[in-house]
Amino acid sequence: MGKRLRTGVTAALRTAHASAMGMKMAAHLLALTADGGVPLFSRSIGDLKTLPFTHIGTLNAIHLYSRLRGGELQTAITVGSKILWRVFHNSVILILATSEDATSDSHLFHLLDNIFAAMVMMVGVDSLQNIRNVDHLKRELRICFFLVDHLLQQLDQDMATVSDLTGTVDCLLCTESPTLQNYLTAFVNLANTSYGCLMVRGKVAVATKKWWSLAGQEMALLSVFVNTYPKTTSREVSIYLPNSCPMVCNKLVTLQLTQGVEVCVLCGPVPSLNQLEEEGSKLWKGAYQLLKSVSSLHPHNFPSSIVIDRNILGFILIHREHQSSLCSVQPLEGDTIKLKDRKCVSLRRRQEILRALYKLAVGIYFPAPEDVNDGANVKNTEDKTSHGKHSSQELYICTEHHKCYVLQSELHQLYILFSVTVPTYAMRSVAHRTMKILTRNKLCVL
Repeated sequence: MGKRLRTGVTAALRTAHASAMGMKMAAHLLALTADGGVPLFSRSIGDLKTLPFTHIGTLNAIHLYSRLRGGELQTAITVGSKILWRVFHNSVILILATSEDATSDSHLFHLLDNIFAAMVMMVGVDSLQNIRNVDHLKRELRICFFLVDHLLQQLDQDMATVSDLTGTVDCLLCTESPTLQNYLTAFVNLANTSYGCLMVRGKVAVATKKWWSLAGQEMALLSVFVNTYPKTTSREVSIYLPNSCPMVCNKLVTLQLTQGVEVCVLCGPVPSLNQLEEEGSKLWKGAYQLLKSVSSLHPHNFPSSIVIDRNILGFILIHREHQSSLCSVQPLEGDTIKLKDRKCVSLRRRQEILRALYKLAVGIYFPAPEDVNDGANVKNTEDKTSHGKHSSQELYICTEHHKCYVLQSELHQLYILFSVTVPTYAMRSVAHRTMKILTRNKLCVL
C-alpha cells in the first residue's frame, strides 16, 4: 500500500508539472444508448482523432458482455491510459477514455456523474430515461455540449474554479454581504421566488436560504452554466434541477449588473424577462458602488481585512456540510509574479497544483465524497474498500519548487500551496492558524 501511495504522489505531481509545461491531457467521452449501443454524441479534449465507429462498438460490446455474464465492468487500465463505463437509469451509458494519472477513480466517476447531471439539466431526465426517438434526442443534447466540454476541461487542471472537481459551489467572501443580501431579497421578491444568488465570475457572493438548500451538485452546475454560457446583459433559459426537480422545467433568469457580476433567480413564467429587467435595473442602481467593490475582489476572492501568512501561494477551503468552497491563487494583496524568477510559481501553475493536490488527497488519503447521482446503476466502492480502514487527518508534500499541506476537521478541509521557502516544520502551525482565520469570519457559509 505504501508503494501505491508513493506512486500516487509522484504521478499526481508529474501530471501537474506536465500540464504546466504545456503537455495537455487528452480524453474521449462517448454517450450511447444502453440497450442498443447507438451513439448519442462524442466529445474530446486534446489533440485526438475522432474514434472510429468500430472502436466505439468494441468499447460498448466489452461492457455489454460483462453485463450479460452477471458482472459490471467499471474500469480498465492499459499502459498510460484508463477507461471507465457508467450506466444511468439503464438507458444511457457514458464511456470515458483518458490518461492514467494514478489518482482515485472516484474523481472520474464524479466527472461522469456531473456530465450526466448536465444532460439532465438541459433536457430533463424523462428524455434520457425513456428514449423514444434517438435522432430527436441527439438534436436535443447539442444544447449541453458547451457545458460538457467545460466539465471535461477539469482533466487538464487549468481552471480557476473548483466546483466541478469538489462538488461544492465556489464562493467569494465580501464585507458587503449583509447589504447585498438585502438587495437580493428584494429582487427575488420581485421575481415571485425564493431561489436567487449574486454571482461574481462564477462564484457565489450571497444567496437566499432556498438557493443554499439545493444539492451541492445543482449549485455547482448552475454556477458553471452561468459562468460558461455566452455572456449577455440578460437571459432566460429553461432548465431542470437534476436532483430536486428533474422532471419539471424551471426558468433560470440572469441579469448582468456590472462587469463580471450577475444576479440569478429560479422562477416561474411570471414575471416576464422584460419586467425583471426594468424593475431590476431600478432596484440594483443604488448598489452600483457595492457591486464594483465586490467585483474588484477577483481573483483575491476575500477581503483585505483577512490576513494570512505570506508564504501561502494559494488555497482551497471546503465546508463539507454546507457544500461550499473558497479558492484563491492570489491570496496576498499586490501579489505579482516575476516570470524571470525560476523559483516562482505562476498563477496558472498554482491552479494546476491545487487541483492535482485535491485529486491526490481525496480518494487516497481522505475518503471520497458519496456519489450524489442516484441514477447511476453502480456506486464507486474502490476507495472505500481499499483505503477505508484508515483516514488521514493531515498530509504534507515537499518538492523542489513548492510545498503543500492538507488539513481536515469535522466540517472543513483546507488545501494549502506554500512557497518553497517556508520551513517544513512551520507548515502545520501555519495551516491550523489559517484554518481558524478563514472559518471564524461571518461573511459566508464557510
